[in-house]
Amino acid sequence: MKRYTIYRTPNLPNTYLVLEAEDDPRKLVPFNLLYLAGDPDPTKVGITPSYFPFAAGSRKIITDCVEQSGFCFYRWPGRVLGAELGDVLEVFPDNDAASGSDAPPSL
Repeated sequence: MKRYTIYRTPNLPNTYLVLEAEDDPRKLVPFNLLYLAGDPDPTKVGITPSYFPFAAGSRKIITDCVEQSGFCFYRWPGRVLGAELGDVLEVFPDNDAASGSDAPPSL
């Protein structure tokens, strides 16, 4: 059975990084994501997927993501973000641009 290490990401609150136990995040995670997340701090070392704080379906998603890309992010409580940090990095337009109106905002 594979063992995993969970790292806390100081720059992204309640967001964690999961890697296989023998892997180093500085070698697997792309620099831009690691820079955004901050210097990873190991919180749980050498655990099996049964100790992930998720139900079986989400555990499977995390282990599949780690198998494919080498790492996986999740946000507590209960949201698997994947290797691309999910929608954490999306830029949402302001309300005026989203409405499609070209008129200047009213005062």
